[in-house]
Amino acid sequence: MAHSSAPGAAPGALSRLEGALKLRYLGIGFIWAWIYGSYETFAVYPERTGVGINADDSWIISATAVVVTMFATGLLLGRRPAAPHRQLALASSIAAAAGTVLSALPALGSYYVPVLFASGLLTGFGTGALYVLWGQALARLDAESAEVAIPSASLVTFAGALVLPYLPGLAGVTATATLPLLSGLLLWLTYRDPAVIWEEIDPRGRSDARRVSGESTRDGRSEVVSALLPAPIVRISALAFLSYFTVGCCGALQQGADDPFTVLGLDLPTLIGSLGGIILMACFVLFAARPRFDSLFRLIAPLVVGSAALLPWADLWAVFLSATLVSLADIMLTIATVLFVTDAARRGLVNAAAGVGITQGSLQLGVLLGNITGSAASPLAAASPTGLFSVALGLTAFFALAWLLYPAERDRHEGGARRGTAAPKPVGPISELPIGSTAEAIAEGGRESTLETACNALAESHGLSGREREILGYLARGRSQPYIREELVLSKNTVASHVKHIYQKLDVHSRQELLDLFE
Repeated sequence: MAHSSAPGAAPGALSRLEGALKLRYLGIGFIWAWIYGSYETFAVYPERTGVGINADDSWIISATAVVVTMFATGLLLGRRPAAPHRQLALASSIAAAAGTVLSALPALGSYYVPVLFASGLLTGFGTGALYVLWGQALARLDAESAEVAIPSASLVTFAGALVLPYLPGLAGVTATATLPLLSGLLLWLTYRDPAVIWEEIDPRGRSDARRVSGESTRDGRSEVVSALLPAPIVRISALAFLSYFTVGCCGALQQGADDPFTVLGLDLPTLIGSLGGIILMACFVLFAARPRFDSLFRLIAPLVVGSAALLPWADLWAVFLSATLVSLADIMLTIATVLFVTDAARRGLVNAAAGVGITQGSLQLGVLLGNITGSAASPLAAASPTGLFSVALGLTAFFALAWLLYPAERDRHEGGARRGTAAPKPVGPISELPIGSTAEAIAEGGRESTLETACNALAESHGLSGREREILGYLARGRSQPYIREELVLSKNTVASHVKHIYQKLDVHSRQELLDLFE
């Protein structure tokens, strides 16, 4: 018996693991890993000199192409049906892989320039389009799954950083070229996810796609902001541009400065910064009462300013700290922009393709212009004893523009309850209903009154605290944990703890068992 049950247990465990982590949704991480692999696998760009975007002409072409592709693809798909774009996913993954292979070819005499342009255009188009398509797909995940899947995707990059620098020649090119193909394959699998319904977008850009098991919108309302790019998305794009311009400029000015910290072929500042960024993002998602990009930017801004302020210092550990801060800011901004834009799309506040395309396009534009500016300023900074101090001061002043875009402190919670607000109030007695109330409204009032009474009875008989009673009211009405977090302004970890205690006190083990108590 033990022998026969073991084989069945493994698939069940794997299925539960995949269901919890949504492993197929980690495909965007292979795009991030491709970016890292293109920089660190020297077999991919044999003609380059240095480590920046400007170190190889095809990198500049690719960086320009990816910016144009993200802006164009985001705006075009934002006005088209939200159905899976399978042909575009296939074409973009093949284009990125083909461009990677072309970039590894040595100079071919008179054919070098056409190959160089083809490589840059193919990789730029392929990765840019894949990125936008992944934004659309991730916006279809429920909030709980997205908050796990998007930060977890960065672990693919971290794993690549442990392997790719060691791969020489053909092995390095093959591994790097395979990354966009794997990303495209996983994107294809998300299109086959039976838990997601892909529907049409109306002419105003509103997506009506809903997950089978999720909520449509708060309180069942389906009205959303019709604009493709509301003010918060524009602000996120501007903050991302300013941050990455500063980070890109710092990276170009410090080319080769972190070489002493490369141990056994591994870039220690990048590894430490990447892993630290993933951990910080996970903590932010778990423990922040209201995870917002604006509040997260408070943590990221000092990292960017610190990396710029350390530029003039030639001390070895100052260089190490600056490089690590750059990596921290990079990974946190990359995760944050995708996480918050897809969350806004999920709640109907922005079109997913347009939001991801514009924010990521702005981010990549900052990288491109920052690297170009840093390379241009490098000779000037080296020619003067105070050159780097002047550049660092200028970058800090430039980045100060970000604070002009930072919203003033105020309660920006739209349409929801404020901190401490009680659970939804039941409809009043029938005698208090307005004249002309329908039978449905009367029935709803009776149902709410029954639920309220049942919640009070369960709370009293099982010793639930006031906050647990409040959350029980939401659970009884079928509300999800992300909904409760938003309404009560509590962290993910706090709500999960309260729900766990409620289940223990009521001796139930699932949402359905809890709902059965109210039947």
